[in-house]
Amino acid sequence: MKRRSLALLCFLLLAPLSATLAHGETVGPVSVGRVALDNAVVLQGVPYVWQEINGFCNWAATTILLRYAGVEMTMHDLLAVSGVGFAFAYIKYNDTMMAFPGAIYQQVDPVFFVAQLYGLNYTLYISSDVEGIESQVNLLRSRGVNVGLISGQSEALDLMRSTIDSGYPLLISVDPRWLPASDYDFMREQGITGGGHAVVLVGYDDTAGVAYIQDPGVGSFGHQYGYPVDGRGNYSQISYTNLNLAWSERYYISITLTPGLEPIQNPEDEIGPRVRDLLLGVGERYSPGSSSAYLWQFGYSAFNGLATDLSVDGLKTYLSIFDGVDNEVFFKSALLVFIGLGVESQITLQYLSYRIGLERLPAYLPSVDLTEFETAASAALPHFAALSDNTTLIHPGNVSVTAGFVSQTFRSVANLYNSTGNLDDALAAYSDDLATITTHLQAISDSWKEAGDALAVYWPQGSLMANLPLISAIIGVAAGVVVIAVYLVKRIPSQ
Repeated sequence: MKRRSLALLCFLLLAPLSATLAHGETVGPVSVGRVALDNAVVLQGVPYVWQEINGFCNWAATTILLRYAGVEMTMHDLLAVSGVGFAFAYIKYNDTMMAFPGAIYQQVDPVFFVAQLYGLNYTLYISSDVEGIESQVNLLRSRGVNVGLISGQSEALDLMRSTIDSGYPLLISVDPRWLPASDYDFMREQGITGGGHAVVLVGYDDTAGVAYIQDPGVGSFGHQYGYPVDGRGNYSQISYTNLNLAWSERYYISITLTPGLEPIQNPEDEIGPRVRDLLLGVGERYSPGSSSAYLWQFGYSAFNGLATDLSVDGLKTYLSIFDGVDNEVFFKSALLVFIGLGVESQITLQYLSYRIGLERLPAYLPSVDLTEFETAASAALPHFAALSDNTTLIHPGNVSVTAGFVSQTFRSVANLYNSTGNLDDALAAYSDDLATITTHLQAISDSWKEAGDALAVYWPQGSLMANLPLISAIIGVAAGVVVIAVYLVKRIPSQ
């Protein structure tokens, strides 16, 4: 069995802050139906939704499925209703430092939540050879998620055919380098692989050996950035060979959304508490039933934790983990550069999704006076803007063109440290800039806490939810003690 883990849908490339968020949205009902054209079976009237930015592929693709199933919702609405615009996750443990905007942290639960709101059947499919798949499937099923297993190419193509034959499209996760659009040529030229991207299967032709896809990601990055007016990505053809290469690299992850259930009668009483908990960092809302619910930091506390760890003292502590590695100065310098790039790109994506969420949420909570919430939540926007920049995201990984304050600060620290070998002096030289970054992060944290508390006025938290931060801290300490104990036991030589 191959060593694999359950990875969900997220695109390798992230989001330009200045994206014009208006293209690609078909308004009004769509004409649906399955039509056999010669030897091809193609769904008619599947709306094309452009993801607009890298990092939103899953949300654009999910919007396609929602619209085709009869839910009149834009991608912007989805970012608000699902709560991903109000979610942020962070972990620092040992040598791990990772931050995730809501749009790429968790994608099963938010979509499942929206499916329940609108009375849709949600089914997730995944390769049966993923490591530990049994426990992961059991966890998902315990939360009410329908899960199906796929064993190899033949079963994957059968799923494609049966879903389309039943009259509905199939969302799949793929490695984008195998996709037909020229947008991905740079990945093929540079041998970049391993990224995850969501596309939608809308037809197939067994005789020609090709499938038809909606690809929301074309035009969302690089030199071809802009809405694909030439139609590439809309009912594009991909050979079965390349489809399997792309799909299998992403463990055959697939999602269907079909009508058939009763919608929630009072959606406000589901959406409001969800957004409240995401802002207030309730771990069980982010990762229900998972240990990460107690070991990670979420919502306002995630920004607080990130602010602490990006301070001068926090960076010294983190970098000390790598004392003594080969080429220590060069290694730590490179690490500083990538910390800056990573923070800037993730914060920019969060900024955009959060701004969208604030704009669209009131339409879904019409009976609630959101004045205090909006005032508190909007206070975070200028601080997000100060830490965000287009260039990190339009040309991800291209250090030569990044120009944002965060990435430039960390690059300056790295360059000085690499030239002098003195980390203390390099950090001290840019301590004011680092303090500015942490101040903005702390201000975002304060804004989210106040906004979550404003929603709690209408939807009070239960005693368990209210005490989850304390419970999480206690469990986190206990987990740390266990880890230390296991480490020490392993260090004791056998008698």
